[in-house]
Amino acid sequence: MRDGCVASWLGPRPGFPAGSRFERRLLFLIVSVFLCACASYRAAPIEPARLEQKFEARTLSNPLLCEYLKTDLGSSFKSCPPREWDLSRLTLAALFYSPELAVASARLDVARSAIITAGQRPNPSLGFGPAYAGSDSPTFAPWAIGAAGLNIPIETAGRRQIRITRAERMADAAALSLGETAWMVRSRVRKAFFDYLLARRERGVARAQQQAASEVVKLVSQRVRQGEAPEPALTLALANQARATLKAAQAETRVPQALTRLAAAVGVPVGALKDVRFQWPGFEEPPAVSRLTPERIQRLALLNRLDLRRALVEYQAAEAALKLQVARQYPNINIGGGYGWEVGENLFELTPTVILPLLNQNQGPIAEAKARREEAGRRFAALQAQIIAQAAEALARYRGSLDVLAQANRSAALEGRRLEAVRIALEAGETDRLSFEITKLAALSARESALGALGQSQAALGLLEDAVQRPLGPEHLRTFTLPPMARRASPGDRA
Repeated sequence: MRDGCVASWLGPRPGFPAGSRFERRLLFLIVSVFLCACASYRAAPIEPARLEQKFEARTLSNPLLCEYLKTDLGSSFKSCPPREWDLSRLTLAALFYSPELAVASARLDVARSAIITAGQRPNPSLGFGPAYAGSDSPTFAPWAIGAAGLNIPIETAGRRQIRITRAERMADAAALSLGETAWMVRSRVRKAFFDYLLARRERGVARAQQQAASEVVKLVSQRVRQGEAPEPALTLALANQARATLKAAQAETRVPQALTRLAAAVGVPVGALKDVRFQWPGFEEPPAVSRLTPERIQRLALLNRLDLRRALVEYQAAEAALKLQVARQYPNINIGGGYGWEVGENLFELTPTVILPLLNQNQGPIAEAKARREEAGRRFAALQAQIIAQAAEALARYRGSLDVLAQANRSAALEGRRLEAVRIALEAGETDRLSFEITKLAALSARESALGALGQSQAALGLLEDAVQRPLGPEHLRTFTLPPMARRASPGDRA
């Protein structure tokens, strides 16, 4: 049908001049280019039920996930799926499935597409049409080709390159935002993973406390029945047993809750983590602060913080926006031309036009762009000061938590040695079972306090890592591969 339309345009019409072969070919070329260059629309409806099915089908044994892990882990990746999952592997799985990373990747695509838009040159325009003149003369041709105007806009003052530069800086900002999202995913996985492992250890201590408290109640009951202990001693033992039972019940509920949060952080259904073996070497040994000096932490923060680098790139984009507004005070040039045909005469005209900057010289947009650049500069300075303060505070908190952890570990070690001494005395017949169980409760209580201090220190370490956006743990936990901006982020969302 399009070919028929083109043919009808090219063919002679009654009352119209036939025109030359060159004119027909030119018109055919214009129409053909217009028809072939147009993009076609393709519908992409969202199917919530299908998305839900895809989410429920996610597993850690996905072959595409295995390839993703192998690409980043290299020779350290031996089997698929891995027999054990550590923080690095769980982080990569979370990056593979992360919906936030998919959104950030889409934003990066939008920003990169804007570079194409910024580099486009304005299209020329062409206008033509017939003219009719009435006359009583039988030899007079009433129809003629009217003014066929061609307008070619020419941009001045390097506006196109300035637009491209600004769009490139905005794309750089979107890429850094993608990196921020990746770090956020890693930070969330680290916290959820540690909380789950800590909840399992706390559950084990709570179960042991409940068992020891029940044993104390049993032994005290025997003594009360034999008249060797007063009745209030049994009441106290029962109260301790009730508290231990409550702690055990609370610890039991925290484990599946923590596993659910870990599954959400990784981006898989909770069923995908069942029967998975986890490992965190050095779980109870957070890094010492000997190398984490205030100067080093501040330098790491200023070098690694992606939001600070993004703020700098946004300032550069504001600088380019100001250059663009300054360039717009110089008018563009429009090269116009026309052609007409009348009574056998060919009429040509050339009419270049330019906007005269008489009433304004773009002062308003220039002033706004200057103000936005100033705002971007002050925002960068404020963010830099905030990062310095945040890093210093996080380091002080981590140091304090390590002191508390060291004291709690010393107390737990002393109680452990005392329990061992009582056990030896029990085997030698120098003490009784009740004294041993009471000492065990004290040792378990010290162990519970040490786990609480460990949780606080690891939480403080997580905040410190967030402040510098860099892993600070043992060597096996420091490897964090930021997804390359050129490689499509969150491939699991498209799997």
